[in-house]
Amino acid sequence: MAAPETLRIIPLGGLGEIGLNMMLIEYGGQSLAIDCGVMFPEPSMLGIDLVVPDWTYLRERPDSLQGLICTHGHEDHIGALPFLAREFPVPTYATPFAHALIKNKREEHNIEFPLECFRAGDSWRVGPFEIEAIHITHSIVDTVALAIRTPVGTIVHSGDFKFDPTPLDDHPSDLPHLAELGDEGVLALLSDSTNVERPGVTPSERSITRNLEAVFLQSPGRVLVSTFASHLHRIQQVLDISARTNRRVAVAGRGMVTNIGIGQDLGCLRVPDGVMVDLNEARQVPPDRLTVLTTGSQAEPRSALTRIAMNGYKKLAIDPGDTVILSSRMIPGNEKAIGEVINHLHRRGAEVLYEKVATGLHVSGHANQAELSLMMQLIRPKFFVPIHGEYRHLIRHVALAERMGMPAENCFLLEDGDVLELEQEHARRGEPVTAGRVFVDGKGVGDVEDVVLRDRRHLSDGGLVLAMLAVDQHTGDVISGPELISRGFGVGDESQAHFERAREAVLAALEELAPESRTVPAEVKEEMRRTLRRYFKKALDRRPVILPVVTEL
Repeated sequence: MAAPETLRIIPLGGLGEIGLNMMLIEYGGQSLAIDCGVMFPEPSMLGIDLVVPDWTYLRERPDSLQGLICTHGHEDHIGALPFLAREFPVPTYATPFAHALIKNKREEHNIEFPLECFRAGDSWRVGPFEIEAIHITHSIVDTVALAIRTPVGTIVHSGDFKFDPTPLDDHPSDLPHLAELGDEGVLALLSDSTNVERPGVTPSERSITRNLEAVFLQSPGRVLVSTFASHLHRIQQVLDISARTNRRVAVAGRGMVTNIGIGQDLGCLRVPDGVMVDLNEARQVPPDRLTVLTTGSQAEPRSALTRIAMNGYKKLAIDPGDTVILSSRMIPGNEKAIGEVINHLHRRGAEVLYEKVATGLHVSGHANQAELSLMMQLIRPKFFVPIHGEYRHLIRHVALAERMGMPAENCFLLEDGDVLELEQEHARRGEPVTAGRVFVDGKGVGDVEDVVLRDRRHLSDGGLVLAMLAVDQHTGDVISGPELISRGFGVGDESQAHFERAREAVLAALEELAPESRTVPAEVKEEMRRTLRRYFKKALDRRPVILPVVTEL
């Protein structure tokens, strides 16, 4: 009988960064993808909306991809699916909550691809791979680890996980089955590294209930809770606590409204009778009897909480005595924006509770060191690969595995594009493949290689318009301007008339901004940039580089 071919593990994203998760398992020229996530742009990625994995390797093998499995519904695991599916409309498998989220994406992007729903405990075959889903706890419902049986051996992919012994749904991780896999023999373990720097055990979701309830009882006004819209367990806690403390619950933010509806439809979110109130009617509820669930825990510019903080949300305004809870962890890179939102909430008289000043109001969804060690003990793999983390996380996870008794030569620190070739008794590094980051800018995917090239190309095509404005730093009132100066952007004899109409458009747009927003130069610049882009595109079908300059006097 012929010896089995080599099994290849190929990360296309998520190894060397947080987010962008995508892993290929390849055998005999056929591959299976695990997750397909986005990374949100860093501050240096000017003009970029999203970052998706580079799947050039798959383009070079157009018939190799047999299917894609999503371990859960977070954007860093499913956000890039619509872009992949345009090129590779392969069968996609997702757990119920992720399935509903992906179905919405499919409709939003107007694309078609086969979408199948599975549950923990299910087994099925994709090409040469037999997949088994194992229930695991995380900060989103319907999360699974995967056991992938191949002709060479079994691969266990942990997904994002923690071992919560008392989850809100009373459905802890399936540790007995993980141990059974270890008894059967596992060729390689691919394990989440996000919290490897944290010692001990990640606290249970249930552990924060008492602390949250104490805040609800002590607050003299409304309680606004901002968390991820996908965190149904945290939403369930807020609903239950509100019911116990005689508070009604209003919801602000489209994503939160959508996900609460999905959670109810799937039966994984229980809304107590009579607790919900429409946001339009929330003002009629006494402040000490109202809770508001809102999006915007990461200070996204157009999120409900950011607009509330800037006094730009028509249906809700902060009053003195209100309490705002940011029940989330600050994602690296978002600290400055979150700090600005917190500042504005304080200016409006709110008490703001967040991770630096109030403990026990949020717990991570990722495993700390003790749980990572337990995963290793249960699975007892022959080879080990840390996944999901920056380089410092991966190297610490390798060190942890070695302390657990894994031979150093059996631990492989891979980054995006690296290849691990596995046989039943041996493992080695293969030739790396093309991998990296592809920028999504508007409707363009991959046409922006880096910010400098993008700006150079933009300047050569559309020229530059410099917009200078002076504002009062205290009131946000316009003192002078905007003055418009152009280079490489001439419109003949009508230049002055167009510039005058563009100035009027900017002033009108600034009038619509909340006064609080006009005192923030970044907000004013963004509004100027957006208005001028829209005007020149509509009036002249041109897209110059808009460079706003705001001077505070």
